[in-house]
Amino acid sequence: MNRQFADDLGTDLARGHVLEWAELYALDAISADERRIIDAFLADADPAVSATFTERVRTCRETVTTAYASEQMDPPADLFERILARLPRAAGDADPTPAATGTDTAGVYAIGGPTAPDTGHDAGQDELAKRRTAKASMSSRAARWVVAAAAAAVLAVGGVTIAQTLQQTTLQEQVLQASDVRTAQLALASGGTADLAVSGEENAAVVTLSGVPAPTPGHVYQMWRIPADGAEPESVGTMTGEDVAGTKVTELEDISGYSAIAITVEPDGGSATPTLPIVAQIPLGA
Repeated sequence: MNRQFADDLGTDLARGHVLEWAELYALDAISADERRIIDAFLADADPAVSATFTERVRTCRETVTTAYASEQMDPPADLFERILARLPRAAGDADPTPAATGTDTAGVYAIGGPTAPDTGHDAGQDELAKRRTAKASMSSRAARWVVAAAAAAVLAVGGVTIAQTLQQTTLQEQVLQASDVRTAQLALASGGTADLAVSGEENAAVVTLSGVPAPTPGHVYQMWRIPADGAEPESVGTMTGEDVAGTKVTELEDISGYSAIAITVEPDGGSATPTLPIVAQIPLGA
């Protein structure tokens, strides 16, 4: 999770931090305008980035669903206040913990402190203004921390924490975030496209197949790593029509010593060596 959110969404997107917003997007912890901005950004982004964002949103929502589907437990009554007390506050910010008074504060708690009692028409206008201010503040960095921390606390009760999920970085994310990442898109002879993201720093590559038609009945696609020294190609695995329906992402580790990735059409179960013609050959070199 991004611990240094910018003051506005546009800055984060310009810095390449769209993936950091996936969990907030999944939890509906953003405004309608921010959602539209992210959707528009992803529509023009690298397909591999869009696929990663979609996968993180799906994973987050499934995690929440799993947590609530398990045995339910009530969290400690003061858990939310304890979380707020640990969040960093800018100078001059009010203590976010409700003040201890002799009156019932239920229903009047807001970020920034308890609201004043309603003493008439003016008080009603003040209350409305405070609610609007509190709603606007949800776009701030502190508010995003509150949402993320509260969500983590809820999932912790169910035995699954969002914090743990967010700390897990997939190979695809590592490649896309590498300083030397190189991307390319190739058209496949059979139809569809293959998007490549490769990083020597991570010694890994990610191949994303999109719009690829199913192989003929009784056949599968098979992916191969082509050694740079001219040795026999090494099978990466096979893909059925169901596998390539929609978007298929393949992560490849230890790519040093290999010059390309090739895709062929093989009989069900795959082959020991590639069968010509090659549907696609994707170079791994610069």
